[in-house]
Amino acid sequence: MRIACDARPLLGERTGVGVWLEGLLRGLAERTGWELVLCLPRRETALGLDDLGARATVLAPPVPEPGTIWLNTLAGPLLSGRADAYLATLGILPRRLEVPAVLMVHDLTPRTRPRQHTLANRFCFNAYLEGSLGVADEVVCLSRATRDRLAEVWPQHARRAHVIGAGVDAFFTPDGAGGEAAATSRRFAAGRPYVVQLGTLEPRKGLATLLEAHGLLLARPGGAPDLVLAGRTGWGGRWLERALAAHPDRDRVHLPGYVGRDDARALLRHAEVVVVASEEEGFGLPLAQALACGAACVVSDAAALVEVAGGAAVTVASGSSRALAAGIAEALTPSRQAELQRLALDRGRRLGWDGPLEAWRSLLENLASASH
Repeated sequence: MRIACDARPLLGERTGVGVWLEGLLRGLAERTGWELVLCLPRRETALGLDDLGARATVLAPPVPEPGTIWLNTLAGPLLSGRADAYLATLGILPRRLEVPAVLMVHDLTPRTRPRQHTLANRFCFNAYLEGSLGVADEVVCLSRATRDRLAEVWPQHARRAHVIGAGVDAFFTPDGAGGEAAATSRRFAAGRPYVVQLGTLEPRKGLATLLEAHGLLLARPGGAPDLVLAGRTGWGGRWLERALAAHPDRDRVHLPGYVGRDDARALLRHAEVVVVASEEEGFGLPLAQALACGAACVVSDAAALVEVAGGAAVTVASGSSRALAAGIAEALTPSRQAELQRLALDRGRRLGWDGPLEAWRSLLENLASASH
């Protein structure tokens, strides 16, 4: 069987959707004999999947095209006769697609929080999502929270949507040897204990709230750990510059930029607390990875984060710096920190790829079989 997908999330640095797609493709390759057709608007070989050999091939137009134009012109016809099912990983189906298709909905934030996305992102998502939902053979949401959001806008599509969460790579585990803590602290936090949030630095991630909360913590007796904000800078103008300028001790905030998975794991393993302060998420993969690493976690009450945490994290009101500061202070208390670490390990063991991969295998197999 041949499964094609929109492989654009694999281009460049791996962030949430790219990490999810790589994990899904690798898992399907390990568990099936399927061929994987990676559809791109331009020829690209550096996708990080070379080890899959001939199992994964790239399908691209002869001349590079912008992604939206590619989806509306050549993508569908190029796939004719080359796939048995297609996975639309970014919520948009190609026009004139002749194979059965699954539409993946990660979140609806370009619609629910339009001011926190670029104009191009809002236009592409909002212009094409509804039409794609109408013609997709199957719809998958990354969480129940995302399906609930979908129900608020298009209940007819939410009723038929499957929920298949992201899996956490087995790479994310606690540090058994215990030898990297000091080196991680030196590299990312000037040798001091730290609190960390992973993810793209953009407005909806709650970073302004987190920076303000960290300033409040520093003013408390005994102070607080440093703050590490690990992720590439996204869009949004000067909001981060303004938030940093308002922080009482800029030297205690560290911005290492994008980190690969080795550094991400080290940061999660050795943080005093991992924070996910996002105002809205479709899933929250860094949270799931942190739980798998056994980290004490503090999250906002965004529905998807509460769903993923499963009671294994301190939950605070989204957008409230005082509530977030209080939640982090609670998690830093030694007895509570130890309790959260135990809860995290238990929850993390249930967030692997086994369940999601079996659900995807069954869904894609049934979809392809129904078309013959």
